[in-house]
Order: sequence, then C-alpha cells, then structure tokens
Amino acid sequence: MKGDRLADIRTAGVVVLYRPDSSVLDAVASYRHQVHELIVVDNSEEQDHELHSRLRDRFGATIVGEGRNLGIAAALNRAAREALAEGFDLLLTMDQDSRAEPGMVEQMLACLGSDWRDRVGIVAPFHLTGARPAPGGTTPCSDVMTPMTSGCLVNLAAFRETGPFRDDFFIDFVDNEYCLRLRKKGFQVIRANRALLHHRVGDLRRYGPFVATHHSPLRRYYKTRNRCAVFAEYLRDFPAHCLFDLVRLGKEVASILIFEREKTAKLRMMWRGFLDFRRGRFGPYGG
Repeated sequence: MKGDRLADIRTAGVVVLYRPDSSVLDAVASYRHQVHELIVVDNSEEQDHELHSRLRDRFGATIVGEGRNLGIAAALNRAAREALAEGFDLLLTMDQDSRAEPGMVEQMLACLGSDWRDRVGIVAPFHLTGARPAPGGTTPCSDVMTPMTSGCLVNLAAFRETGPFRDDFFIDFVDNEYCLRLRKKGFQVIRANRALLHHRVGDLRRYGPFVATHHSPLRRYYKTRNRCAVFAEYLRDFPAHCLFDLVRLGKEVASILIFEREKTAKLRMMWRGFLDFRRGRFGPYGG
C-alpha cells in the first residue's frame, strides 16, 4: 500500500466472487496495491482452481471457498472476522467487477479524523454507475445515508460493536440495513467524493426520470423481501429515509412495467418476497 498521512492504519481488502471469469484479475489489479492484504471469498458452486492460483501468485491473495453460495453478507462477515483476528483496522469490500481509480483508498482515508475509530462506521467512494456523473467540484467528504457496499472501507472496531452484516438477507439491502444500524449506534457514514469506483449495477439504463436495472426476477424477490424488513426495523428511527425508499420502490415498479422484460415474472417474485417477509422467511430463496 502506498504511503500517505494515515499509513499506520492497516487495511485489508476482500473481493467476493461468484462464477467469475478472468476479467476479475484486471479488477483486482486496480486496487490490490492500495491495501495491505487481500482476501478472496469465492461463493461459486464450482471452484475455478486455476483462477485461484493466478490470484495467489499475482496478488498474494488468501482464497476462501466452500463450493457453495453463502451469500454476500456471510462472505463479508467471514472476511471481516479474519481481518479482525489479524489486527487490521479497516476492510475494503469489493465486488468482482468493480474497478478502483488510482488513489481511491487514499482519498477515503483522507476523510478520517483523529477520532475516526469511535466516530466513523463506513467511508464510501463515489460510485460511477452510469446513472450520474462524478461530483466534480463538491466538498471532499460528505455525509450519506446508505451507500452501496462495493468499494467501502468498513471500520472493523465499529463492526465488532455493531454486529455482523445480516447473512439471512443473503443478497440485496445488506448494505442498506448495515448502514442504518451503524447510524442507530451513533456512527457516521461518509462518502469521499474524490474517491472514484467504477461499479456495475445490473444492466443499468436511464430513461428520463426512470432508471431500469433489468435485475432478474430472483433479485427482485430479494430486494423486495429485504427492503420490507428494513422498513419494518428502521421506519421509526429513519422515517424520511424509508419514505424516500418507498418512492424509489414505486419508480422501480414503474420501470419494470414500462421498460423491462419478464414483467409478470418480476412482479410475481416481488409479491413472493413480500409474502416471505410477512412469514419471516429469510435466507436463500427456497422456491
């Protein structure tokens, strides 16, 4: 990791894989030199041992994989616990297709003050998804509610105090719930506006005021089920955020109906997600 004014902070990185191809090597190369060590959690049912060897040889990565999909939350929890056990201060959480701009981690570290361990829960980069341009001349650091997990620096002391990511969510709204829980505990969630991350969100396309992600029916199930759980848990503490997200849900339904394929299948899976939330059924979708 390149030197900076906070070089005494020990930062590990984790990238979560699921059925990756060799393009993940270029993605990892964009940030490997920005962290001290790298943990790779492979959630693929069939492990690509040749790719694992290349990750070990080129990046010195520690590979973890059980030949089954544990979900994003369980993978992050596993890496966080390993990083804590090895004495790291921060954990950089990366998706397999996310790419960091040069100096991304250093820009995020620059948003930490001297009391960051007791004050800051997460520092996020600015996500370049195609939905909006880079922030330009904005202030270097700003308060945000619930940034996406990829590219974030997680304060491991806050992780220890706040508790792990909800692995029963499996995927989707894991980041949303965790950030709200951090805030409820009194920790800040910050975005470093000059730290840039190229991040893919589904097959994202903008249609005027609507943004269609073209997520699969199964992802629509998880998003609906877990979103409802977040509403139920945090409506009293964060009513404005929940109301804003309810409006966003309405726009997502409109985008599905107007712009996306598999409309019936997606709406059906959203209904199943709502029903499973009401029944208290979480974890991987059981059909």
